[in-house]
Amino acid sequence: MIRSDRLLYDIAPDGFGSRHCEPWEQWRERVQGVLPQFPEEVLEQWVYRHWKGVLCNWGWLDFQAMSFSNETWSTDEVISQIKTPHDDLVSKFSSRMNNPLFQRSWLVQNMQEKGSWPVAPIVLHYERDLYTTNGRVLKAPFNLLEGHHRLGYLKSLVENGSYVKDKHNIWLARISLH
Repeated sequence: MIRSDRLLYDIAPDGFGSRHCEPWEQWRERVQGVLPQFPEEVLEQWVYRHWKGVLCNWGWLDFQAMSFSNETWSTDEVISQIKTPHDDLVSKFSSRMNNPLFQRSWLVQNMQEKGSWPVAPIVLHYERDLYTTNGRVLKAPFNLLEGHHRLGYLKSLVENGSYVKDKHNIWLARISLH
């Protein structure tokens, strides 16, 4: 697999993390030619907004070999099939949803009202387990790349017997082998 960390350095939003970060529209114009197969929503939600985390956590993946499809999965499929080596984080987010302080969060309120997430999380589909650079394991076949808050909140809604839609959109990313 070809690493993408060099590519990610090259497409870093100018001023990332500062008050004067390169605007999304300007960055999109610059990056769409480098990653033309990335849907705009995936570029904005994952690579642009979380650039440093993407670089640190996923730079070892081959971004130029990724393809995406927007799919609709049942609640049961989402809960039972999407894995993450960050289960501890997802559990933390799930328990937060019941904390009155977090009840004011726009994401918590949105998900409680609509029974699903406002933006589809990104899930990697791969045929075999993958070992990350930090020693964690991505369990095949479906692993969460982006959307840990949303997955945690959905799990909380289900556990609490709250309103949850039957179906949820996800972006499924695949990487062809070289």
